[in-house]
Amino acid sequence: MSTTVFSRSPVHIDPRADPARSAPVSRLRRLRGRWRLGWQEARPVVQAIFLLRFAAGAALGGAGGAHGAAGRLELVAAGLGWLATTWAIYLVNGVADVVEDRANGTARPIARGDLPQRSATGIVAGLAAAGLALAAVVSPLQVLLTAAMLGVGWAYSLGPWPLKANLAGFVAAVTALGMLTYLAGWSAAGGGPLSEPMFLFGLMMSLWMGLGGSTKDLADAKGDRLAGRRTLPVLLGGRRARVVMAIAASSVGWTFVILCAVKAIGVLPAAAVVFAGSVALSVTVLAPLSRGARSAERRPYRVFMVTQYCAHIVLFGCLGVASLL
Repeated sequence: MSTTVFSRSPVHIDPRADPARSAPVSRLRRLRGRWRLGWQEARPVVQAIFLLRFAAGAALGGAGGAHGAAGRLELVAAGLGWLATTWAIYLVNGVADVVEDRANGTARPIARGDLPQRSATGIVAGLAAAGLALAAVVSPLQVLLTAAMLGVGWAYSLGPWPLKANLAGFVAAVTALGMLTYLAGWSAAGGGPLSEPMFLFGLMMSLWMGLGGSTKDLADAKGDRLAGRRTLPVLLGGRRARVVMAIAASSVGWTFVILCAVKAIGVLPAAAVVFAGSVALSVTVLAPLSRGARSAERRPYRVFMVTQYCAHIVLFGCLGVASLL
């Protein structure tokens, strides 16, 4: 009797198909995806301008002057900590604004349901802890400024009476967020004597944030009204709100230029950029081209943002030229 032997070829098992091994990989990918969505929610363009503000405070505070390699490492740590802080603040804002964002048709991750609010809250906690820890590497003053920034940012978005819900609270909070950022850069650079250019540039650009930045409310009036927020367009109606916004923006531009010219401060070219931007914003906000669709109503806000970027770039150019003379 013959015996037939059946040989079995070896079976290759893909370790990636092993549930015990693939589960951690899947969790890691999901976590990475949520952090990526959290970054999108925090509006990278806004995060970039906060970093420019921080860098301007450091430059005007004399970052290029001393400290050596250790000082530069502290400055980098402070910058990363401040980025984590502003990221946390804007992510909190996304969690708090989900009703308004959905009513306004905003396509950010939390509003469209791609980033769960609970996950966003967990990311906020991690970012806030990182911001404070990195600030502690630099100085107690840096920790104090970071804690104040987190406090103002959360008061803006959260609580029974969030500062965003009324015009005075909005202007005060946004102006404070700007000034704290310039002071954080100055502190990270060594916190020497607070120079007149540093104070004037920081103050006027912070006022530009608070007054010029109110133009974002034009496109958000529907959701703000639904949420009970008392912004300029909700209080005054679109036409009168636009007039007030034009006057407010112009006042910042004129004041900045006049003060720099009278005091012969070296940031005059940057002030001239803000003045030109205030004129452009005023024309845009009053013209028909900023009425109608949401994209059109956001044009004054885009002018506001472009002006900020240009003013800081011109400032760095001025400081670079001054260092060569």
